Amino acid sequence: MAKRASRKKIRFEAAINAVDSPVFLVDAQRRVVFLNEGCQTLTGWTLPEVVGSVCEFASSGDAGSIEALTGALCPPQETIDGEHRDVVRQFVHRTSGQTVSRMVHFYPLDTDGQADFVMGIVTEIPTRPTGADTRIVTQVHAELAALRHALRQRYGAGSILTKNVSMKRVIDQVEAARRSRATVHICGEKGTGKEHIARTIHYTSDLGQQAFVPIQCRLMPPRELHEAIRRLVEADWGERLPIAALQPGCVFLDDVDTLPRDVQQRLVDFVASPRGADFRKNVRLLSSSHVGLEVARTDERISDDFYYLVTSVQIELLPLRQRMDDLKILAQHFLEQRNHDRSKQVTGFSAEVWSQFEEYNWPGNLDELDEVIYEALCNSDGPVIRADHLPFRLRTGLDAQRLGPVSDGPIEALEPLLQRVERELIERALEQAKGNKTMAARLLKITRPSLYRRMETLGLSDSEEP
Repeated sequence: MAKRASRKKIRFEAAINAVDSPVFLVDAQRRVVFLNEGCQTLTGWTLPEVVGSVCEFASSGDAGSIEALTGALCPPQETIDGEHRDVVRQFVHRTSGQTVSRMVHFYPLDTDGQADFVMGIVTEIPTRPTGADTRIVTQVHAELAALRHALRQRYGAGSILTKNVSMKRVIDQVEAARRSRATVHICGEKGTGKEHIARTIHYTSDLGQQAFVPIQCRLMPPRELHEAIRRLVEADWGERLPIAALQPGCVFLDDVDTLPRDVQQRLVDFVASPRGADFRKNVRLLSSSHVGLEVARTDERISDDFYYLVTSVQIELLPLRQRMDDLKILAQHFLEQRNHDRSKQVTGFSAEVWSQFEEYNWPGNLDELDEVIYEALCNSDGPVIRADHLPFRLRTGLDAQRLGPVSDGPIEALEPLLQRVERELIERALEQAKGNKTMAARLLKITRPSLYRRMETLGLSDSEEP
């Protein structure tokens, strides 16, 4: 059978090499076998450079990469399974960067009922529409490929995928930030991609060849956090390591609003001191929080000096529910990222899945979208993700949204309610701390002066500490 398949391949290579239209062959393992001259002209790649490359249904932001080509040549899973398919693909010329949309007709070439090879014939896109789900899949994939290529041309490899007007302003802020050494604070709900933005700023800046050093202020145990800041403050930032990738070029303080005030002051003093001159020269300070630092500043969780240190530039990221015009692009992006290294490629989502995605409010934002797509991909049994492949938690979340919150009777006036809750919390903290106001303030995660002011406002007695 192997000899028979090999003879068939040779015959087809000879036949398609004489055809002017772009034509190519891919084997059952999705390895590129042959490109005719028309296909080489269309893509800018030669046969020796491409043969043997494995095709994966994943678009690439780099027009000059082999992935950009193999993503366009990858046959749908239905064709691997023996069915003819016509799909729209985006082709980017390797040298000129010119992008064109073309229809690719995939035909299984079978031996004894098994598809040994897939032949692809590239033509102009016909005006007659194809089936609904296929049209959705191919349009979203083509749009993603075109958008990724356009953004990369403007912003480089760390592009942010968006069509949303507000998020395009974020891209402009990122572009401005990466060209400077200013401190940048990134604010957004959990899962909105704050660390991704920080890494984009760093890796596309002039310090991008050096290390990105994240410090998880909320998650690190207090002793480890203090030790990390101590090493940062006491390091010799004028010393240069022989390997640039090991030299810190960015320190990222994640959830910076949870950093203790004494640590904040230590950083402020260090950066402003003569010893901090090398740090200011060689390292950029980035930070993030779930809510704007103005709130933490008002609550006295961060000092004025520290606020001004970390907020030279402020970038606010929208939750996914406020950028639903990006939903399809982002979902397709996550799907194609997950396609890497999988034997079976999933090419898109059914219309019912898109409907449920658009109805859901995505409390976990981009991280939740990625996790849902990964679980659905694991549950899938075909080339398109269907509604029954979606994880149970998304379906229950949708049901909860439709039901809405349970009404508990008449609405209580807000101010008395807040005062009552605040009074109860302060009294519990004082009782647990046995009247020690310093310890009570620590339990409430506020400063001692703030505790005194709140007690005075609420009319709580200020007895002497034991």
